[in-house]
Amino acid sequence: MNNLQKLIWIRGFSIRDIAQQIGFGYHSTQKVIKGATYTLTDGSKALRSNREIEEAVARLLGLTREEAWGTSSHTVLPRLIKQEIKKQTGQREKDLQEKWLQNSNVPKKQKDGNA
Repeated sequence: MNNLQKLIWIRGFSIRDIAQQIGFGYHSTQKVIKGATYTLTDGSKALRSNREIEEAVARLLGLTREEAWGTSSHTVLPRLIKQEIKKQTGQREKDLQEKWLQNSNVPKKQKDGNA
């Protein structure tokens, strides 16, 4: 799984969702995101790409095409994945606290884990 696929997954999208939202077919979108290759007549491999799909996917994710597929993607995508993990971790912690610690009679020290 490449970093773009990881970012898509962690943000809760599926390739099918993205394809529908950007108006392209599932298989074409999936192959571009996955970074599928095809064989040329000389036997060498070429990366499947479609600029329109790349730009549409990048826009949907709030990125530029360069950030999603260009040379800067190797630094941008891991950073965004880390940010998304922190964001979701914080939200999950907040949700659990609201569910389990709201209006309880648990002393503050226990709420903080310092019992």
